[in-house]
Formats: sequence, C-alpha cells, structure tokens
Amino acid sequence: MSDLALLFTVAAVTYLSRAAAVVLLPGARGYLLGLVNRIPAPLFVSLAVFAFVGDGVALPDASTTAAAIAALLVAPRRSLGLTLAAGIVGYVAVGLIL
Repeated sequence: MSDLALLFTVAAVTYLSRAAAVVLLPGARGYLLGLVNRIPAPLFVSLAVFAFVGDGVALPDASTTAAAIAALLVAPRRSLGLTLAAGIVGYVAVGLIL
C-alpha cells in the first residue's frame, strides 16, 4: 500500500468513526465532554509520532514529514477535518515539488 493510500485510509477510518459516534451516541456532558474536546490533538500527535518512527529507526521521507508537520500546525484548532486536510495537502504539495 502506498503512503498516500495509507494516509487516505487512516483519514477515512478516523473521520468516519468520529462522525458515526457523533450521529449514533448521545452528547457528552461534564467530565466526559472535557475529555472528548481534547481528542483531536493527541490523536494526531500519536499518528505523527508513528509516521516518524514507523517500523524502523530511519527518518521518514519528505512528504510524510510535511504531512505530519502540516497536521500538527492546525491541530490546535481542534477541527478534525481541517487537520486531515492540512496533512493531505502537506503530503501532496511536497510530493509534487520533489
């Protein structure tokens, strides 16, 4: 599976599972609401760390690095769609340049 296909697969699974939870589950309240509001940033930080570390100890290619940096830059906005889009745009932009 290519890196771009993997990125789209992870993005789709992440976004669809979050959308399904919003549609199917009741709204969060109290402590749970505070926890849910913090999910996007840690989720994408963990994905970025995996992208950097992966299976080996080698540095990732430039496109993967750009995707992780772009996603991390917009993660504080707490918008899952925006974070996914930034990662995809970063990956594709660097891929086209190089």
